[in-house]
Amino acid sequence: MKPYVTLFIYNIAVTIHWKGLWTLFRYHGDVIDAFISAKKSKSLRKFGFVRFNKIVDAQKAINKLNRFVILGNRILVYLARLKGRKVWRKVSITGDSNRIWKIINKGW
Repeated sequence: MKPYVTLFIYNIAVTIHWKGLWTLFRYHGDVIDAFISAKKSKSLRKFGFVRFNKIVDAQKAINKLNRFVILGNRILVYLARLKGRKVWRKVSITGDSNRIWKIINKGW
């Protein structure tokens, strides 16, 4: 699996769609994925993520788009600090019909 570089985008305008985010960032490199969360931050701001193929493209996007104003909102662009998400899964114990829960870390 190829390691992609993910950027965190904060303070996205309410009217922006993920396709708009994709379009804005693709001018700075090869965008693999763009996502805007349906949830808001604790300070009620929209946020999202953009994934790049190369670290050089991600750095270029940070340099060009951090504090960029789009639709009246000044966006902030950072390298994302992703922790792997934890997933609970039932695991069978051999020779016994009992099941136990196991936490599995999924890295992204």
